[in-house]
This record gives sequence, C-alpha cells and structure tokens, in this order.
Amino acid sequence: MRGKSSNNNVFKRFMISFLSMLIIPIVLSSFTYYEAVQIVETQSREAKLYILEQARDMLDKQWTDMDEAAIKLSYDSRLMGLYHLRKPLGNSPELFDIWNYYKDFHSSALTGSAFTNTFFVVLKNSDLVFSKVQMTDSSSTFYQDEFQYEGMPYEEWHAFLFDKPHLRDMLPSRNVRVEGKETSGITYMTSLPLGMNQEIQAVVVFAMEDKDIMKLVGIDGTEETDGQTFTILNDKGEVVTASADVPIPAKIRSATEQHGYMHAEIGGEDHLFVYTRSAYNNLTYVVSLPIEQVMGKVNYIRTIALSVAAGTLVVGTIISLWMSYRHSKPWKDIVTVLKAFWGNDPLGSKPEQSERPNEVDYLQTSIARLIDNNQSLQQMLQRQADTLKNVFIERLFKGEFEDRAQMHAMLVHAGLEMHGNGFAIAVLRIYKHNEVLNAESLEELNILRALIEGIIRDHLQERGYVHTMHENELAILIRSDVMEKRTFAGDLDDLFLRINRDIKERYVIVPMIGIGSIYEDLLDVHYSYQEAKLAVTDSHVADSDKSAIVWYARMAKEQTGYYYPTEVEIRLMNVIKAGNSTELAHILQHLHNENFLTRTLSAGMKQHLFSELQATELKLKDELGHHFIAEENDPGFVPDFSGTEPILREIFLQFHHLCRSNERNKKSRNTHLLDKIVAYINDHFQDPNISLYAIASHFNLSESYLSQFFKEQSGETFSSYLEKLRISLACRLIMQGSASIDSIAVQAGYNSTHSFRRAFKRTMGVSPSSYKGIQG
Repeated sequence: MRGKSSNNNVFKRFMISFLSMLIIPIVLSSFTYYEAVQIVETQSREAKLYILEQARDMLDKQWTDMDEAAIKLSYDSRLMGLYHLRKPLGNSPELFDIWNYYKDFHSSALTGSAFTNTFFVVLKNSDLVFSKVQMTDSSSTFYQDEFQYEGMPYEEWHAFLFDKPHLRDMLPSRNVRVEGKETSGITYMTSLPLGMNQEIQAVVVFAMEDKDIMKLVGIDGTEETDGQTFTILNDKGEVVTASADVPIPAKIRSATEQHGYMHAEIGGEDHLFVYTRSAYNNLTYVVSLPIEQVMGKVNYIRTIALSVAAGTLVVGTIISLWMSYRHSKPWKDIVTVLKAFWGNDPLGSKPEQSERPNEVDYLQTSIARLIDNNQSLQQMLQRQADTLKNVFIERLFKGEFEDRAQMHAMLVHAGLEMHGNGFAIAVLRIYKHNEVLNAESLEELNILRALIEGIIRDHLQERGYVHTMHENELAILIRSDVMEKRTFAGDLDDLFLRINRDIKERYVIVPMIGIGSIYEDLLDVHYSYQEAKLAVTDSHVADSDKSAIVWYARMAKEQTGYYYPTEVEIRLMNVIKAGNSTELAHILQHLHNENFLTRTLSAGMKQHLFSELQATELKLKDELGHHFIAEENDPGFVPDFSGTEPILREIFLQFHHLCRSNERNKKSRNTHLLDKIVAYINDHFQDPNISLYAIASHFNLSESYLSQFFKEQSGETFSSYLEKLRISLACRLIMQGSASIDSIAVQAGYNSTHSFRRAFKRTMGVSPSSYKGIQG
C-alpha cells in the first residue's frame, strides 16, 4: 500500500508539473500573438500615414510654388508687353525685347523652386513658347518636338489651352512624350492674366511625372512593391494619378476627415487603405497594401511562438518527469544549475548556509536589489534635471544670457516652459533679527525655508517657479497671460497677501517680500530681480503684524541712491564683448531710465555713477586687449537722451564704439574663414570627390553649419558655386577646341559625361556640342 501511495504521489506531482508547463506557454503564446497582430497593424498604419503626410506636405509645397510662380508671371510687365505681338514676327524690332526677356526668364526658371518639373508658357497671339530649355515662335513645333500628349492632335491641345480660362486646373495623368522620352504625368495649368472674366493671353503649364510622385511614397517602377499602390483623388473623388488600377472605396472618395483608414476587399483579398487629405487643394492621397503583407511579420512571430510553445512542452514534459522522479531533490539544486548557466556561480559549487538560508531569499534579495538600483537611477536623473532647471533660473535671474536665442536654447534643454505676456520676480526674505547663524540655526532655517517654499508652490500652481538664492532668501518668478500690466499687478498683490497670511498663521512670522517691475520679455526679468532685491531691503517691518510687501515701482527712489548693480555691469560687459548692439542699446536705455527718470540723483550721486561707468569702460578695454578708433559717423545705435550730462553721453558712446568694434572683428573673422573656404574650393573643384562633407571635415565644421555659413556670407549655395566653377572651366576648354567632350567632363570634375551634359545645358541653356558649334 505504501508503494502504491508513493506512486500516486509521484503521478500527481507529474500531472501538476506537466499542466503547469503546458498551460503557461500556451497562454503566453496566444497573448503574444494577439498583441503582435494589434501592434503590427497599428504600426504599419501609422507608418504609412506618416509617409503619406510627408508626401502630401511636399506636394502641397510644390503646388504652392507653382501657384506663386503663375501669380508672379501674371504681374510681369515685360511679359504683358508681349501679349499684343502678332505672328509672324519675322525680323521685327520686337525680337530684341523677346530675347532679352527670355534671358531673364531662363535664369528664373533654372533657380526657382517651382520650375523643377517640365514648365512652359504659351502666348496666344504671337504663338511664342518660353520653356526651361528653349524659346520657340511656333507652339505647333514645340508640341511635336518637346511636349506631346499621346492620342491628342495639336489642334485639340491648342483649343484645350485657349478655349476657356484655367485657374489651378489639374489634368489627370496621361501618357506624354517629353523631349523625346515616353512618360506619364499630371498637368497643372493657369491662364494669364488671372481672372475668369479676363481674355486669355497666355497659359502657364506645369507637368509632374508620375514616377517622381510615386517615389515620394516609396513606389519605384523598377522595384517590387508587394502589392502596395498609391492614388491621388481630386475633390470630386476622381483619380488624378495612380500607380495601379485599384478600385478606391466610395467611403474614401466622399470622406471629409483629415485622415483615416479602412479595410476593403480587392479581388477577394483583404487590403488596408490609409488616406490623408490636403488642406491646400482638397486632394486626397491614398495608399493601399494587402493585409497579408502587413501580417507577414505577425506570421513569423506566430511561428516563433508556436515553436517556443512546442519546445517548452517537450522540455516541460522531460523536466516534469525528472522532478517527479526526483521529488526529494531540493529546489536549491535547480537554482544552482540555473545560476551556473547564467554565470553567477561556478557549476557544482554549494552556497554556504550562513550566506543564503534558502533560494527563495536569494531570489527576493536579487529582485529587491534590481528595484533599488532602478529607483536610484530615477532619482539621479531627477536630480540632474533639477540641477539644469536651477542653473537656468539662476542665470536668468542674474542676466547672464547674451541674447534670446541662447536663452531659448537653454530653456528647451532644461525642459522648462515659460510662456506669457508678462513676467515679474519677487524676493521673499525670512527675517531673523540680530541672530548669529550656527549649524543648529542653519538647519532650523533650512527646514523653515522648505516649509515656506511649499506654501508658495501651492499658491503658484503652474504660474511660476521658486528658487533658493540664499539660506535666508527665496526668489519667485511669476508669469501671466493677461495683456494689461495693471491687472497683473493686482493679481500679484492678491497672491502675496494670501502667501503672507498663510505663512503668518502657520509659523507666526512675517517675511519681507519685495516685488520688482513687470516686464514683457523673459530676457529682461533680471531687472525685475534686481528691483525686487532693492525693494525687499527697503522693508523694515519684520517684527510688526503688518504685511511686509513692498513694490519697487511704489518706492521713493530719491533715497535709494543711483542704480548700477553688479549683475547689470556683468551683463553690460558680456553684451559688449559679444558685439550685440541691440541688447547694448536696451541696457543703456534701462540704465538711463532708472537713474534719470525714476530717480532724482544729487550731484554727488551722479558723480559716483559716472565713476562706476568709467571704471567699467576701463575694465572692458583692458580685457579686450586692443585699441579702437572712435567713429564719429558710425551708423549704429547711439543713445540720444535730451537733458543728459555730456559726460554720460560720452560714456555711452564709448560703450557703443567698443561693441561695434567687436562686431566688426567678428565679421572680419567670418570673412577670413569664407576666403579660406573659397580658396580651397577653387583649388580642388576639379576633384570629382569634393563635397560639402569633405570641405566641412577639412575645416572641422559641421555640414549644416558650413552650408548655412557659405550661403549667408557668399549669397549663393555651395553646389551652385561649385557648378559655376566647373562649367566655366568647361567653356574655356571647349573654346580651345583640342579636347573631346568626354575628356572635358573629366577635367572639369564630373564623374560621368551624362551628368556633365545635364549640368552644362542647365547652366548655359545649350548642350556642350551646340556650344562648341556656336563658338566655332
């Protein structure tokens, strides 16, 4: 009986272990597969929508550029002057005007962003045609040689252009021959002059090839698309262009939403349709793809999940049998093997009893250690974020930012949002009269400051920030969305009266609070901080029951002396060193207003102020280490304060000239760098491997900075300057007549003759062979 009972126990343990090993992987695999289906379809849908929106934005930019180009041509007086010309032109004097106009037209067409595709203008009366590649006096010849619709004779095309006015009309995709090449594309037309009631004098025609549009969504006619299609519908639900003949569901054709998706069957196969609508011209962009293609990854995951389940089942069966047979074996042996497998302990070693009483304790300790490490990491990251915020606020209060761009960059980096129509700073001082600070009193003060800070944060909510400036002092930045300063000031009065009342009721102290002036620009709040410090110093009611709140704007300034705090001097010097004339003018204006409009200074105070300003001037000249020449006719900002002493004007003028001198030195360094870059390009433009990246690496600059710097300093892009050098050399070599076109292409720095011919025709308007014939 005992043996039978033992066998039953073994069997029960086996069944329990077996079912556990079976159910867990099946449940996990089913859950994994279900979640994978949802995630993959959602991600595929969002990815396609993102690509569609990118394509929509780029095409909207193209439509906008085309419309702007048509509007610009409609107001071109020189083009309007050609409307009255009649064919035949022969050798009429107007030919010179026509060629002179086409020269400028050709240059604009080569550089304008709207003219990247096929583009031409057809004049009705003279039958002239202006295009990117040529000018012709016969629209019939142009239609036969350069741009011809398949199956449409010239007469039908001409009537289509001029029988009725066009305004942003879009002709759906059809086969067309462009410069002898068969292709298909969309035509976009506008009649000139603009207006439906105007007599048509000319038509502006743009053509976009279908293959260029399809590339925007990753559909290339030379590659496998796995059943993916792309279609553009107009506002009537009609197809403008499509990569394949796929029926679009009626729901999408009539949809009014900005974007969406749906499922539909095509040829018995389920397809996912994703669409988005353009707000510019109501075109709808649709992508469809078979669900089988989307679910390919899910099927792969399903195969893996089933394999894992089957493998787990087999392994679970073996382990269950082994565990049932060796039911007396302790769990610690299994954990020991697992730890040896993962490399925690050497295989065969036995943990000491004193170190690890059991394996459950070991697992609990390990998990607790992981949780502690994760919490420590989160706390460390939070401390770093708080440090960044504190650094930003301290620099903002002290006016250490040179300009708004630097301030906004630091604001984003610190993860702060400080938007508003008005800003002010208040300084709250915890008054301790005649108390000697020691370790114990400092600890008490820290606790009290933290409690008061909590009260302030409760009242501020999301309206501002609190920052500890000293052990006895808090600075509070408050922002407001209201436009009226008087309303904002009233809100501040109510806010600090409530804060003062709460602090008094809870801790039986009346802190001193000074409030600076309200400024509209966040960069100027350091003035408010300085004013708040002066205001809080003017409070003398720390031991009274009255509210100790003082506004700087309401102080009697006659007894406060002159205004020139250290922080303002530091900011003044930094702005001059940076050559920022605009900010310098702002600071000087502020100094003048504070000392001569809001204060009444005695002669002695004025002399002290002038001495301080002159000392700043001497420190600047000593730090800059160079002499400057005062320019009497300097066109920059020179403050003009009526009624101001001449000595103050002279000091301000010296500050201005120092700033302008640094600004010129900065521009001189830019000019010197540009000269070196241009010289390097001139020496290496024949190298086909020269690129923006290569030049940026040579000068230890980033590509984006070099591109922007070159455009700003030279007025043209790097690629256009490089092409100009190469084509200029090619023209000289062609005129010499001793080298072939292939050889000239290599000498000019092109990798292939084909790319050279295209660049030459784009720049000169004719092919290299034609240019050689003309020069010959």
